[in-house]
Amino acid sequence: MKKSIANFVFKFYSEGPRGKIKKVVIFRHARKFGENVFNLAFGDQHELPDQINDVAISNNNDPIKVLNTVALTVVDFIEKRPNAIILIEGSTLSRTRLYQMRISFHWLEISEYYEVYGEYGKKWLPFQKGVNYKRFLVFKKNQ
Repeated sequence: MKKSIANFVFKFYSEGPRGKIKKVVIFRHARKFGENVFNLAFGDQHELPDQINDVAISNNNDPIKVLNTVALTVVDFIEKRPNAIILIEGSTLSRTRLYQMRISFHWLEISEYYEVYGEYGKKWLPFQKGVNYKRFLVFKKNQ
């Protein structure tokens, strides 16, 4: 699926055996969820300059580095907009599961600064390891 690029855009490169692949992270208002809610869209830069491909499989042997970079864009975005709530859902079930595994892996660091909720059934519940969620909400803790 191709998605049009919106206002809040971060670009970086995946570097590996397949060369340099331009990646794009986009934060779009998800107004149906609330004024401060932004959907995170992530994928390869599409050949058309104003689109991304969020189902591409790059196979560039750097998935952890890429996902860590995407996570850093979330941190940067929230630091610039401390009231923002980020909605994260993979373009496929396996990608959502991968996001969940990375959240679980870094849970101690994440939970110190951010609240994370997962959608389970039709309810939003505080994130717990071992529960398979449909999507996630991430926002800064009140400190």
